[in-house]
Amino acid sequence: MTASSSTSIVTENVVAFLENIPPFQFLPAAELRKLARTMTLEYFPKDTVILSAGRSASDALYIVQKGAVKLALRTQVGKELVLDMRSEGEIFGVLSLMSRDTARLDVTAHEDALCYAIPAEEIQDLMSRHREVADYFLRTSVTRYMERSLNELRAQTNLMGNTEQLLYSLSVRDVVRELPITCLEQTTIREAAQVAAKAHASSLFVVGTDGRAIGIVTDADFARKVVAGDIPADLPVTQIMSAPLVSVETGDGIFQALLAMLSHDFHHLLVTEDGTPAGVLTSHDLMLLQGKSPLSLARHLEQQQTIDDLAAAQKRVADLLPLLMREGARASHITRVVAELNDRLMSKVLELAEAELGPPPVAYCWVVLGSEGRREQTFKTDQDNALLYADPPEEKAALVRHYFTELADFAQAALERCGYPPCTGGYMASNPRWREPLSAWRALFGEWISQAEFHSVEDALIFFDIRPVTGDFSLFDQLAAFNRKRLKNASFFKSILGCISITVKPPLGFFRTLVVERTGEHKEQLDLKSYGTSPIVNAARLFALDAGVEHTNTVDRLIALQSLSYADSGLLREMQEAFEFLTLMRLDNQLQQAKRREPLSNYINPGRLTRLQRNSLKEAFHTITRVHSVIDERFRTSVWSQLGQ
Repeated sequence: MTASSSTSIVTENVVAFLENIPPFQFLPAAELRKLARTMTLEYFPKDTVILSAGRSASDALYIVQKGAVKLALRTQVGKELVLDMRSEGEIFGVLSLMSRDTARLDVTAHEDALCYAIPAEEIQDLMSRHREVADYFLRTSVTRYMERSLNELRAQTNLMGNTEQLLYSLSVRDVVRELPITCLEQTTIREAAQVAAKAHASSLFVVGTDGRAIGIVTDADFARKVVAGDIPADLPVTQIMSAPLVSVETGDGIFQALLAMLSHDFHHLLVTEDGTPAGVLTSHDLMLLQGKSPLSLARHLEQQQTIDDLAAAQKRVADLLPLLMREGARASHITRVVAELNDRLMSKVLELAEAELGPPPVAYCWVVLGSEGRREQTFKTDQDNALLYADPPEEKAALVRHYFTELADFAQAALERCGYPPCTGGYMASNPRWREPLSAWRALFGEWISQAEFHSVEDALIFFDIRPVTGDFSLFDQLAAFNRKRLKNASFFKSILGCISITVKPPLGFFRTLVVERTGEHKEQLDLKSYGTSPIVNAARLFALDAGVEHTNTVDRLIALQSLSYADSGLLREMQEAFEFLTLMRLDNQLQQAKRREPLSNYINPGRLTRLQRNSLKEAFHTITRVHSVIDERFRTSVWSQLGQ
């Protein structure tokens, strides 16, 4: 056998191996043969350190041919934390190769291992020529935000260290201490009280015959409904329980539990394991972890009794966002926390307003709009709110209008004092146009939906991201029910909404280059909000209104749409991933601007991003292009040609 034929056999064996390994399986045979000739087979005895965290980046991508390797990192207290094991056919070294600075993890031969090594320059060349290869590595690796997650993992075993980090890295099972006290649904109130007293518990959970919790009873329920009320103690405990129940699973993050407690103002939260009660998380458990935690700041806001004190307390809220960013919280979690704290501040402002003006003459509901209505505010933004109130008797109409004029003016001035500037577009309850009785709001939304015109719908978009904050929520529920009914058959309105949703095209040029501004103040930059997050927000809103989804938050909308199989689930997931990435990039960009004491904006210079960041940004914009194609296919009508689309 000649040397060339021997080499050919080896090459063909390598090609046969690669044909079953993603992403190489996407490549043609000729490309695989070319790649195979650049590869080497390396042997690593058991316990050999292949890559070391903090040392030079890998100069090759490795594929395990036989044996296994482990990926780990060393915590601050010196403990090895094993993150993953890789065996035959699996890849390692991607993150190190892409970062090109230092290795992120320790990679050690778990047993004797044979690994194919592909030179880094060959991988870079493949990614530049084959989009499917680049897509695979980008999707299966991590962005620069992984660095924050790694830092959290290093600190997990050091419980006496930086405790703020634990809110964003631990799961519920790591923190929960109390076991749940339960009783069956047929238990009497008297028997339930005896169970709680014997266990010295301030709450107990009512479970059905299947073992799943259906409600909660607290000591306050016993006192208010039985002792101070007139409910007989021999009735079933279901008569005084609160339902439906809010719970978290043991594997959920502490941050999710925190959001649930903030949203519902709970002090106790049921922890379940596959739906059955497994523990109770209390506000005290979280207090043990917190430093500048959102929970303590929410309590602090509620304790203030003057607008000046509220303004001073709000400054502590502003300091929270950089902390959340630094500790690696998800973008959607950060914006939700900001929204919850803004809601607390808004509720307190109106409480102080009523204390000064007296009780309202009729019921009202204060609502927020736009990014605040979607719970997607980044750094501090302007005021976007409105007010709806119950239709008053004719003889009280003037009095009611006067009261709510004063209430809205008080709120605008107070919010401005707390650092929230007035909306430049006038979308505030202090504007008489956005301070109306329920009947007027119904008429306005009805006109927007049934008599749709491009400019009126464009102006009204902010009002389809509307959410109640305080007051009588039943007023908002009536308006929402009215809108849902009108939207079911509003195909023309949705068509115009679709046309508006694809007006701004992603900034992608030929060969997937990023298009930036060539002149002016933002030369060589692009707007992450206008070209990135806003198109996804607009598409998610359109899909949600079309499907009857009631959520206003973009991520919540996309998750709900997936559960309804509204569109291709893969595309909806990509929209969610792109939105999270773009939002986090906006937050990070504004945080850096704040540090440099520059005016906050959504403009970034792609030339200053890493290669991985630029590729991820292009992929996010490419997702938007695919979303626009779906909108075009589903909502295009003849009116689009009249509107220039």
